[in-house]
Amino acid sequence: MGQGSPGGLNKQGGHGDRKRGSGDGADKEKKFEPPPAPSRVGRKQRKQKGPEAAARLPTVTPLTKCKLRLLKLERIKDYLLMEEEFVSNQERLKPQEEKNEEDRSKVDDLRGSPMSVGSLEELIDENHAIVSSSVGPEYYVGIMSFVDKDQLEPGCSILMHNKVLSVVGLLQDEVDPMVSVMKVEKAPLESYADIDTYIKDDTG
Repeated sequence: MGQGSPGGLNKQGGHGDRKRGSGDGADKEKKFEPPPAPSRVGRKQRKQKGPEAAARLPTVTPLTKCKLRLLKLERIKDYLLMEEEFVSNQERLKPQEEKNEEDRSKVDDLRGSPMSVGSLEELIDENHAIVSSSVGPEYYVGIMSFVDKDQLEPGCSILMHNKVLSVVGLLQDEVDPMVSVMKVEKAPLESYADIDTYIKDDTG
């Protein structure tokens, strides 16, 4: 028995020593250890693939300067939009008098200068007529689109283009209509050269 006791004590003591040893190892594992240093400084990260990586915006630095530049560009954009709106409004709200003046100058350019005065002999259709001038024969000419065709009638005085003789305007007749009726349009065909002979016969 005496021999067994020391052996048993030694065994128990051995177990106790193991437990203490395992406890010391656990304490050592709990201690903070810094992470290992990177093997390579400035190592390039691997690019992520997929839709999320494509939609992700890059980090912009420095943030303050980029924000100020964005605000400045937005202000310039607002100014440009205001200028565009102003120009469109000016074109749309252009005074009617200036527009009429431009149209009149265009009509004057089409009429040409100088213009000749003629007479309307016959209306063929809405765009053509037969006219005559005081020094020439009758012509078949066109009527410009800006001429008031409701006031055109045979016998009225018209303005004609100096080269193509087209009707470019209507000349308001200021002559008394009663006098105009008595005006001789064409020379008579009868001749009175032998009137003296008839007079002598009657008196003789």
